[in-house]
Amino acid sequence: MKDCRWEPSEQQEQVASLDELRQHCATAQSDMLGHAVLTHSAVRDVIEDHETFSNAAGSHLSVPNGMDPPEHSIFREVIEPYFSAQRLSEFEPACREIARTVISQISKDKPLDVVSNIAKPFALQIQCAFLGWPDSLTGTLGEWLEANQKAIVNNDRATLNQKANEFEALIHKQLEARRKSDAPKDDNTLHLMREEVTLNGETRHLSDEEIVSILRNWTAGEVGTIAAAIGSISYFFAQSPNVADKLRNNELNTDNAIDEILRIDPPLISNRRRAVKDTEISGCPVKQGEKVTVLWASANRDEAVFGKADTFNPEQNKANNLLYGGGIHVCPGAPLARMELRIFTEELLKHFEEFEVTGEPKRANYPSGGFSDLPMKLS
Repeated sequence: MKDCRWEPSEQQEQVASLDELRQHCATAQSDMLGHAVLTHSAVRDVIEDHETFSNAAGSHLSVPNGMDPPEHSIFREVIEPYFSAQRLSEFEPACREIARTVISQISKDKPLDVVSNIAKPFALQIQCAFLGWPDSLTGTLGEWLEANQKAIVNNDRATLNQKANEFEALIHKQLEARRKSDAPKDDNTLHLMREEVTLNGETRHLSDEEIVSILRNWTAGEVGTIAAAIGSISYFFAQSPNVADKLRNNELNTDNAIDEILRIDPPLISNRRRAVKDTEISGCPVKQGEKVTVLWASANRDEAVFGKADTFNPEQNKANNLLYGGGIHVCPGAPLARMELRIFTEELLKHFEEFEVTGEPKRANYPSGGFSDLPMKLS
Protein backbone atom coordinates (compact mmCIF):
# COMPACT_ATOMS: atom_id res chain seq x y z
CA MET A 1 0.00 0.00 0.00
CA LYS A 2 1.15 3.53 -0.77
CA ASP A 3 2.77 5.37 2.12
CA CYS A 4 0.01 7.63 3.45
CA ARG A 5 2.01 10.79 4.05
CA TRP A 6 1.49 14.26 2.63
CA GLU A 7 3.75 17.26 3.14
CA PRO A 8 2.44 20.47 1.50
CA SER A 9 5.93 21.92 1.08
CA GLU A 10 6.87 19.04 -1.21
CA GLN A 11 3.95 19.45 -3.62
CA GLN A 12 4.06 21.41 -6.86
CA GLU A 13 0.51 20.38 -7.75
CA GLN A 14 -1.41 20.21 -4.49
CA VAL A 15 -4.80 19.12 -5.82
CA ALA A 16 -3.39 16.46 -8.16
CA SER A 17 -1.28 14.96 -5.38
CA LEU A 18 -4.29 14.85 -3.05
CA ASP A 19 -6.40 13.19 -5.75
CA GLU A 20 -3.80 10.46 -6.07
CA LEU A 21 -3.33 9.94 -2.33
CA ARG A 22 -7.08 9.83 -1.65
CA GLN A 23 -7.34 6.66 -3.72
CA HIS A 24 -5.39 4.84 -1.01
CA CYS A 25 -6.03 6.70 2.23
CA ALA A 26 -8.86 8.39 4.09
CA THR A 27 -6.26 10.17 6.20
CA ALA A 28 -2.55 10.81 5.77
CA GLN A 29 0.19 11.70 8.23
CA SER A 30 2.08 14.97 7.97
CA ASP A 31 4.75 16.67 10.06
CA MET A 32 3.15 20.02 9.26
CA LEU A 33 -0.55 19.11 9.30
CA GLY A 34 -0.75 16.23 11.76
CA HIS A 35 -3.62 14.01 10.64
CA ALA A 36 -4.52 15.19 7.14
CA VAL A 37 -8.13 14.19 6.43
CA LEU A 38 -8.79 13.44 2.75
CA THR A 39 -12.18 11.88 2.05
CA HIS A 40 -15.54 13.62 2.05
CA SER A 41 -17.02 11.29 4.68
CA ALA A 42 -14.03 11.60 7.00
CA VAL A 43 -14.01 15.39 6.72
CA ARG A 44 -17.73 15.46 7.51
CA ASP A 45 -17.11 13.27 10.57
CA VAL A 46 -14.54 15.76 11.85
CA ILE A 47 -16.34 19.05 11.17
CA GLU A 48 -19.66 17.81 12.55
CA ASP A 49 -18.12 16.58 15.82
CA HIS A 50 -17.01 19.83 17.47
CA GLU A 51 -16.97 18.16 20.88
CA THR A 52 -14.13 15.87 19.81
CA PHE A 53 -12.33 18.10 17.32
CA SER A 54 -11.75 21.59 18.68
CA ASN A 55 -11.33 24.67 16.51
CA ALA A 56 -9.04 26.20 19.14
CA ALA A 57 -6.06 24.83 17.25
CA GLY A 58 -3.82 27.87 16.81
CA SER A 59 -1.50 29.87 19.03
CA HIS A 60 -3.28 33.20 18.43
CA LEU A 61 -6.77 34.33 19.35
CA SER A 62 -9.12 33.70 16.42
CA VAL A 63 -12.64 35.16 16.76
CA PRO A 64 -14.86 33.22 16.25
CA ASN A 65 -13.14 30.70 13.94
CA GLY A 66 -10.78 29.38 16.58
CA MET A 67 -13.34 29.14 19.37
CA ASP A 68 -15.55 26.36 20.70
CA PRO A 69 -19.01 26.62 22.30
CA PRO A 70 -20.22 28.50 24.21
CA GLU A 71 -17.80 31.34 23.31
CA HIS A 72 -18.06 30.52 19.62
CA SER A 73 -21.82 31.02 19.58
CA ILE A 74 -21.61 34.29 21.53
CA PHE A 75 -19.08 35.88 19.19
CA ARG A 76 -20.66 34.44 16.07
CA GLU A 77 -23.89 36.22 16.95
CA VAL A 78 -21.90 39.46 16.90
CA ILE A 79 -20.48 39.04 13.39
CA GLU A 80 -23.31 37.29 11.50
CA PRO A 81 -25.36 40.52 11.08
CA TYR A 82 -22.50 41.99 9.04
CA PHE A 83 -23.37 39.44 6.34
CA SER A 84 -27.15 39.88 6.47
CA ALA A 85 -29.21 40.34 3.31
CA GLN A 86 -29.88 43.96 4.19
CA ARG A 87 -26.24 44.89 4.74
CA LEU A 88 -25.16 43.09 1.58
CA SER A 89 -27.87 44.86 -0.39
CA GLU A 90 -26.52 48.19 0.87
CA PHE A 91 -22.96 47.18 -0.08
CA GLU A 92 -23.83 45.77 -3.51
CA PRO A 93 -23.61 49.06 -5.50
CA ALA A 94 -20.10 49.76 -4.19
CA CYS A 95 -19.10 46.16 -4.92
CA ARG A 96 -20.35 46.42 -8.51
CA GLU A 97 -18.62 49.75 -9.07
CA ILE A 98 -15.29 48.31 -7.90
CA ALA A 99 -15.73 45.27 -10.16
CA ARG A 100 -16.50 47.50 -13.15
CA THR A 101 -13.54 49.77 -12.43
CA VAL A 102 -11.02 46.93 -12.13
CA ILE A 103 -12.34 45.15 -15.22
CA SER A 104 -12.54 48.32 -17.34
CA GLN A 105 -8.81 48.85 -16.85
CA ILE A 106 -8.02 45.59 -18.64
CA SER A 107 -7.13 45.98 -22.32
CA LYS A 108 -8.73 43.47 -24.66
CA ASP A 109 -6.46 41.09 -26.60
CA LYS A 110 -3.45 42.06 -24.50
CA PRO A 111 -1.66 39.34 -22.47
CA LEU A 112 -1.70 39.86 -18.72
CA ASP A 113 -1.38 38.02 -15.44
CA VAL A 114 -4.91 37.56 -14.09
CA VAL A 115 -3.69 37.17 -10.51
CA SER A 116 -1.75 40.43 -10.22
CA ASN A 117 -3.79 42.54 -12.65
CA ILE A 118 -7.35 41.48 -11.84
CA ALA A 119 -7.80 39.08 -8.93
CA LYS A 120 -5.69 40.74 -6.25
CA PRO A 121 -6.67 44.35 -7.05
CA PHE A 122 -10.36 43.46 -6.88
CA ALA A 123 -10.00 41.42 -3.66
CA LEU A 124 -8.00 44.15 -1.93
CA GLN A 125 -10.24 47.01 -3.01
CA ILE A 126 -13.46 45.21 -2.19
CA GLN A 127 -12.29 44.29 1.29
CA CYS A 128 -11.08 47.80 2.11
CA ALA A 129 -14.46 49.10 0.94
CA PHE A 130 -16.32 46.56 3.09
CA LEU A 131 -14.35 47.58 6.17
CA GLY A 132 -14.44 51.30 5.43
CA TRP A 133 -10.65 51.55 5.07
CA PRO A 134 -9.03 54.07 2.69
CA ASP A 135 -8.03 52.93 -0.80
CA SER A 136 -4.47 53.94 0.03
CA LEU A 137 -4.22 50.87 2.26
CA THR A 138 -4.61 48.39 -0.60
CA GLY A 139 -0.91 48.56 -1.43
CA THR A 140 0.20 48.14 2.18
CA LEU A 141 -2.25 45.33 2.76
CA GLY A 142 -1.24 43.59 -0.45
CA GLU A 143 2.45 43.70 0.48
CA TRP A 144 1.66 42.40 3.96
CA LEU A 145 -0.34 39.48 2.55
CA GLU A 146 2.46 38.56 0.13
CA ALA A 147 5.07 38.56 2.89
CA ASN A 148 2.82 36.66 5.30
CA GLN A 149 2.05 34.03 2.67
CA LYS A 150 5.75 33.56 1.94
CA ALA A 151 6.45 33.10 5.65
CA ILE A 152 3.70 30.47 5.89
CA VAL A 153 5.13 28.55 2.93
CA ASN A 154 8.61 28.65 4.48
CA ASN A 155 7.27 27.91 7.99
CA ASP A 156 9.21 30.99 9.12
CA ARG A 157 7.86 31.51 12.63
CA ALA A 158 9.92 34.61 13.34
CA THR A 159 8.63 36.40 10.25
CA LEU A 160 5.09 35.24 10.94
CA ASN A 161 5.26 36.81 14.41
CA GLN A 162 6.67 40.00 12.91
CA LYS A 163 3.87 40.14 10.34
CA ALA A 164 1.27 39.53 13.05
CA ASN A 165 2.64 42.52 14.96
CA GLU A 166 2.63 44.65 11.82
CA PHE A 167 -0.97 43.76 11.09
CA GLU A 168 -2.00 44.53 14.67
CA ALA A 169 -0.35 47.95 14.37
CA LEU A 170 -2.20 48.59 11.10
CA ILE A 171 -5.52 47.78 12.77
CA HIS A 172 -4.78 49.90 15.82
CA LYS A 173 -4.09 52.84 13.52
CA GLN A 174 -7.57 52.44 12.02
CA LEU A 175 -9.16 52.16 15.45
CA GLU A 176 -7.34 55.20 16.82
CA ALA A 177 -8.32 57.29 13.79
CA ARG A 178 -11.97 56.59 14.57
CA ARG A 179 -11.55 57.22 18.29
CA LYS A 180 -9.90 60.59 17.70
CA SER A 181 -12.43 61.78 15.14
CA ASP A 182 -15.29 64.01 16.30
CA ALA A 183 -17.45 62.52 13.55
CA PRO A 184 -15.99 59.12 12.61
CA LYS A 185 -17.05 57.54 9.35
CA ASP A 186 -19.96 55.15 9.88
CA ASP A 187 -18.43 51.93 8.61
CA ASN A 188 -18.11 48.27 9.58
CA THR A 189 -14.90 48.88 11.51
CA LEU A 190 -16.63 51.51 13.67
CA HIS A 191 -19.60 49.17 14.13
CA LEU A 192 -17.26 46.48 15.48
CA MET A 193 -15.81 48.96 17.96
CA ARG A 194 -19.31 49.55 19.31
CA GLU A 195 -20.30 45.87 19.59
CA GLU A 196 -20.93 44.28 22.96
CA VAL A 197 -20.69 40.71 24.22
CA THR A 198 -21.89 39.10 27.43
CA LEU A 199 -19.46 36.59 28.91
CA ASN A 200 -19.70 35.07 32.39
CA GLY A 201 -22.55 37.42 33.22
CA GLU A 202 -20.57 40.54 32.30
CA THR A 203 -21.52 42.74 29.33
CA ARG A 204 -18.68 44.67 27.72
CA HIS A 205 -17.43 46.06 24.43
CA LEU A 206 -15.19 43.92 22.24
CA SER A 207 -11.57 44.25 23.28
CA ASP A 208 -9.01 45.58 20.82
CA GLU A 209 -7.49 42.11 20.70
CA GLU A 210 -10.84 40.64 19.67
CA ILE A 211 -11.41 43.32 17.04
CA VAL A 212 -7.93 42.74 15.62
CA SER A 213 -8.65 39.02 15.40
CA ILE A 214 -11.97 39.52 13.60
CA LEU A 215 -10.45 41.98 11.14
CA ARG A 216 -7.49 39.66 10.53
CA ASN A 217 -9.92 36.90 9.58
CA TRP A 218 -11.85 39.28 7.35
CA THR A 219 -8.73 40.43 5.52
CA ALA A 220 -6.01 37.77 5.50
CA GLY A 221 -8.59 35.06 4.91
CA GLU A 222 -11.08 36.85 2.68
CA VAL A 223 -8.66 38.64 0.36
CA GLY A 224 -6.64 35.51 -0.34
CA THR A 225 -9.61 33.27 -1.06
CA ILE A 226 -11.45 35.84 -3.20
CA ALA A 227 -8.32 36.43 -5.28
CA ALA A 228 -7.74 32.69 -5.66
CA ALA A 229 -11.38 32.18 -6.61
CA ILE A 230 -11.22 34.79 -9.38
CA GLY A 231 -8.15 33.09 -10.83
CA SER A 232 -9.89 29.71 -10.78
CA ILE A 233 -13.05 31.13 -12.37
CA SER A 234 -11.11 32.84 -15.15
CA TYR A 235 -9.12 29.68 -15.88
CA PHE A 236 -12.29 27.60 -15.92
CA PHE A 237 -13.90 29.89 -18.51
CA ALA A 238 -10.84 29.39 -20.74
CA GLN A 239 -11.21 25.61 -20.42
CA SER A 240 -15.05 25.55 -20.60
CA PRO A 241 -16.30 28.47 -22.73
CA ASN A 242 -19.71 26.80 -23.00
CA VAL A 243 -20.27 27.42 -19.27
CA ALA A 244 -19.40 31.09 -19.72
CA ASP A 245 -21.91 31.29 -22.59
CA LYS A 246 -24.65 29.67 -20.51
CA LEU A 247 -24.03 32.15 -17.69
CA ARG A 248 -24.24 35.09 -20.12
CA ASN A 249 -27.53 33.72 -21.42
CA ASN A 250 -28.94 33.14 -17.92
CA GLU A 251 -29.13 29.40 -18.50
CA LEU A 252 -27.34 28.65 -15.24
CA ASN A 253 -27.71 29.92 -11.69
CA THR A 254 -24.56 32.02 -11.21
CA ASP A 255 -24.07 31.28 -7.51
CA ASN A 256 -24.41 27.53 -8.03
CA ALA A 257 -22.11 27.61 -11.05
CA ILE A 258 -19.40 29.49 -9.17
CA ASP A 259 -19.67 27.16 -6.17
CA GLU A 260 -19.20 24.20 -8.52
CA ILE A 261 -16.22 25.77 -10.30
CA LEU A 262 -14.61 26.31 -6.90
CA ARG A 263 -15.42 22.78 -5.81
CA ILE A 264 -13.43 21.61 -8.82
CA ASP A 265 -10.61 24.15 -8.40
CA PRO A 266 -10.58 25.10 -4.69
CA PRO A 267 -9.46 28.53 -3.45
CA LEU A 268 -9.03 27.28 0.14
CA ILE A 269 -7.06 24.12 0.77
CA SER A 270 -7.59 23.35 4.45
CA ASN A 271 -8.55 24.28 8.00
CA ARG A 272 -7.16 23.11 11.33
CA ARG A 273 -8.66 21.24 14.25
CA ARG A 274 -7.27 19.69 17.47
CA ALA A 275 -8.39 16.45 19.07
CA VAL A 276 -9.56 17.03 22.65
CA LYS A 277 -9.62 13.32 23.49
CA ASP A 278 -8.35 10.02 22.15
CA THR A 279 -10.41 9.03 19.12
CA GLU A 280 -10.05 7.80 15.56
CA ILE A 281 -10.74 9.02 12.04
CA SER A 282 -11.73 6.32 9.55
CA GLY A 283 -9.98 3.73 11.69
CA CYS A 284 -6.82 5.81 12.17
CA PRO A 285 -6.02 6.38 15.87
CA VAL A 286 -5.82 10.02 16.96
CA LYS A 287 -4.47 10.96 20.37
CA GLN A 288 -5.67 13.80 22.57
CA GLY A 289 -3.96 17.07 21.65
CA GLU A 290 -2.87 16.00 18.16
CA LYS A 291 -3.31 18.26 15.14
CA VAL A 292 -6.00 17.42 12.61
CA THR A 293 -6.27 19.18 9.23
CA VAL A 294 -9.39 18.91 7.10
CA LEU A 295 -8.45 19.14 3.44
CA TRP A 296 -11.39 20.75 1.65
CA ALA A 297 -9.44 20.55 -1.59
CA SER A 298 -9.50 16.77 -1.35
CA ALA A 299 -12.94 16.16 0.17
CA ASN A 300 -14.66 18.32 -2.45
CA ARG A 301 -13.17 16.18 -5.23
CA ASP A 302 -13.94 12.80 -3.67
CA GLU A 303 -15.07 10.45 -6.44
CA ALA A 304 -17.20 8.48 -4.00
CA VAL A 305 -19.47 11.53 -3.70
CA PHE A 306 -19.00 13.56 -6.88
CA GLY A 307 -18.10 10.95 -9.49
CA LYS A 308 -15.44 12.34 -11.81
CA ALA A 309 -14.01 15.23 -9.84
CA ASP A 310 -13.61 17.58 -12.81
CA THR A 311 -17.12 17.09 -14.19
CA PHE A 312 -19.13 20.31 -13.94
CA ASN A 313 -22.54 19.45 -12.46
CA PRO A 314 -23.70 22.21 -10.10
CA GLU A 315 -27.24 21.01 -9.46
CA GLN A 316 -26.21 17.46 -8.66
CA ASN A 317 -23.24 18.41 -6.49
CA LYS A 318 -24.40 21.47 -4.56
CA ALA A 319 -25.89 19.52 -1.63
CA ASN A 320 -22.51 17.93 -0.85
CA ASN A 321 -20.26 20.87 -1.72
CA LEU A 322 -18.10 21.84 1.27
CA LEU A 323 -16.77 25.03 -0.29
CA TYR A 324 -17.82 27.06 2.76
CA GLY A 325 -17.35 24.28 5.29
CA GLY A 326 -20.06 22.75 7.42
CA GLY A 327 -21.23 22.12 10.96
CA ILE A 328 -21.38 24.93 13.51
CA HIS A 329 -18.27 26.50 11.99
CA VAL A 330 -19.69 26.89 8.48
CA CYS A 331 -18.27 30.13 7.06
CA PRO A 332 -20.34 33.11 8.31
CA GLY A 333 -19.00 35.28 5.49
CA ALA A 334 -20.25 32.98 2.73
CA PRO A 335 -23.09 35.36 1.69
CA LEU A 336 -20.59 38.20 1.20
CA ALA A 337 -18.15 36.03 -0.74
CA ARG A 338 -20.92 34.70 -2.98
CA MET A 339 -22.18 38.22 -3.70
CA GLU A 340 -18.70 39.53 -4.51
CA LEU A 341 -17.91 36.62 -6.82
CA ARG A 342 -21.33 36.74 -8.49
CA ILE A 343 -21.03 40.46 -9.22
CA PHE A 344 -17.45 40.13 -10.42
CA THR A 345 -18.36 37.23 -12.72
CA GLU A 346 -21.35 39.08 -14.15
CA GLU A 347 -19.23 42.13 -14.96
CA LEU A 348 -16.40 40.00 -16.32
CA LEU A 349 -18.72 38.18 -18.74
CA LYS A 350 -20.30 41.46 -19.85
CA HIS A 351 -16.91 42.87 -20.76
CA PHE A 352 -15.17 39.84 -22.27
CA GLU A 353 -16.36 37.05 -24.55
CA GLU A 354 -13.26 34.89 -24.86
CA PHE A 355 -10.69 33.70 -22.31
CA GLU A 356 -7.37 32.31 -23.52
CA VAL A 357 -4.46 30.95 -21.47
CA THR A 358 -1.34 32.33 -23.15
CA GLY A 359 1.46 30.79 -21.10
CA GLU A 360 2.21 28.23 -18.42
CA PRO A 361 0.02 28.79 -15.34
CA LYS A 362 1.74 28.38 -11.99
CA ARG A 363 -0.21 26.94 -9.10
CA ALA A 364 -0.11 28.60 -5.69
CA ASN A 365 1.70 27.00 -2.78
CA TYR A 366 0.02 25.71 0.37
CA PRO A 367 -2.01 26.99 2.15
CA SER A 368 -3.35 28.96 -0.83
CA GLY A 369 -5.35 27.50 -3.67
CA GLY A 370 -5.72 28.72 -7.21
CA PHE A 371 -2.77 30.23 -9.05
CA SER A 372 0.25 32.37 -8.24
CA ASP A 373 0.62 33.25 -11.93
CA LEU A 374 -2.08 32.93 -14.59
CA PRO A 375 -1.09 34.39 -18.00
CA MET A 376 -4.19 34.99 -20.11
CA LYS A 377 -5.61 37.12 -22.88
CA LEU A 378 -9.20 38.33 -22.61
CA SER A 379 -11.16 39.50 -25.64
